Amino acid sequence: MKSPKLISSLDNPLFKRVKTLLEGGVKANKFRAELGLAVAEGTHLAQSWLGSEDLVEILTTEAGLALPEIAAVVDMQLALVPETDLYILDEVLWKKLSDLGNAPPIVITIKIPEREFPTHLSGDVLILDGVQDAGNVGSMMRTAAGAGLQYIICMKGSAQAWSPKVLRSAMGAHRHLKIFESWSLNQVREKITIPIYSTCLNAEQELYDLEDALKEPHAWVFGNEGAGISPEFSTFSKGVSIPQDPCIESLNVGAATAICLFEAKRIRR
Repeated sequence: MKSPKLISSLDNPLFKRVKTLLEGGVKANKFRAELGLAVAEGTHLAQSWLGSEDLVEILTTEAGLALPEIAAVVDMQLALVPETDLYILDEVLWKKLSDLGNAPPIVITIKIPEREFPTHLSGDVLILDGVQDAGNVGSMMRTAAGAGLQYIICMKGSAQAWSPKVLRSAMGAHRHLKIFESWSLNQVREKITIPIYSTCLNAEQELYDLEDALKEPHAWVFGNEGAGISPEFSTFSKGVSIPQDPCIESLNVGAATAICLFEAKRIRR
């Protein structure tokens, strides 16, 4: 096992950086953009990145390292990617870092991959237009990965895709996705050459009438929890509604995403 590095000071630069990234907010967003790094808590997320060179740091405690599930993560990651850095935090310091209570003490640092958007798309695309709730964004990403999608576009105004809350909600889906953030409408117009469907309540065409059209690569747009999709999208996308009982005004954006993506998967079967 690679020799761990001990951290016991509140002034340690790595401790301060990880704490800021975990706390979120404007400073954390700036750090992520400058450093190209994200942090995630918990054994499950650590396991989801095992064997990846993008997992660059593991932080735990002496007590954590004695837990079988954490020891297994550390041993396997260092065996597969020996250059991964391992840090052991003082117990008192750990309590100031994490607010997950009695959860197994492990935090990982992930290098955010830099992606090139393809010139020719051979698969479907999920577009998040101002979806602001981190839980919804993470759930949508998890659904997309489960439906076999790779490409996720987050428009300006959407929640930060690599924030700890989104990572936690996505449950490891990030590793299987190609995520592009802060896109503009012009970028969508220029780069998305496949049909684009936008979900809206008053669209004339219903989801279940699309049928064979869903066999071909296409993009889905889902909008803000309150305001819906930007009006500009209607100029170059096709509106589609999900049939529902009128006693409910609208569906949760995560639920709508699951219905549409898995309808396409069903049609292709």
